[in-house]
Amino acid sequence: MDTPKDPPSVFANRVIRQIADHLLGEDLVIEPKDFMILRLVYRRLGGTWDGLIHGNGKYLQILEKTITNWGKMPGRKRESPDA
Repeated sequence: MDTPKDPPSVFANRVIRQIADHLLGEDLVIEPKDFMILRLVYRRLGGTWDGLIHGNGKYLQILEKTITNWGKMPGRKRESPDA
């Protein structure tokens, strides 16, 4: 019996989370709807997950720019240090 694989969105969300942690800090809150929006914008800007997986720097730059611009928007929540 084959083991179930994670859906592609799980991979994409992990990549988004890791890049956001590095660029914007680990305390930034990313809600499920935010992941969906970031994936959608990334694709609309011409990014492909396949290209990113194969190490194409162009797609990494698109994703970094997408995440950075999203993170700088007013109203982004951060976790409190006490939590």
